[in-house]
Amino acid sequence: MADVEEKMPQGLWATLVFICIEILLIVCIVPNEFIDMAILKEQDWGEVLMGKNQHDALINKTNILYSKLNLETGLNQTVQSFFVPTAEEREKSKAWEGLGRVWFSFIGNRGEALTKVMYHIYYRLLLLLMWLPYMAVILVPSVLGGYMSWNIKRYTFRHTSPFLNTYSSKIIAFIIASLCVSFIAPVPIPPMIVPVVIITLLPIACSLLIGNLTKRLRHTK
Repeated sequence: MADVEEKMPQGLWATLVFICIEILLIVCIVPNEFIDMAILKEQDWGEVLMGKNQHDALINKTNILYSKLNLETGLNQTVQSFFVPTAEEREKSKAWEGLGRVWFSFIGNRGEALTKVMYHIYYRLLLLLMWLPYMAVILVPSVLGGYMSWNIKRYTFRHTSPFLNTYSSKIIAFIIASLCVSFIAPVPIPPMIVPVVIITLLPIACSLLIGNLTKRLRHTK
């Protein structure tokens, strides 16, 4: 376990750096048309999977969430005003005249790309939340099974496996990191992939992690 605790911060930093690079690439490189294509393609897959009525309800929830977090709070306007000067500020400064034609157009497009990615994140988050009841049905018994297995090993001569404990921890960390990256990825991801990976790997990893914790017996006087 000490080995995992030493490596987890390094893996966490690597994940954060990768996510920052991913966001930077989206803001600087990925065309708006490509992001639109990814959103529409993923929504088409979602409609095929869930049916039109249920998917329309998901789209409606996404629109409401986006409106509350980005429009009603003024987040989009704040980001735009932070990077792009207002018309009055441009008139006061002659230095913006030549730069504005290229720079403001680029920044405006990149800001629009960022808001589209945020919309896509909300859509994916709400889609994942729809799977939570099914995940809980499988995850809770796996956790309980791992706990019972650990308790059995505490009072018997069966040994816990540091190997399984270590690598199940790494699998859980990998699932969490991949989930964060997949939320931001500006590419169409089939709606079944993320839930199936979580439902398949996470319960097994949690069961092995808990079932192979270090045994600690209570000494009674």
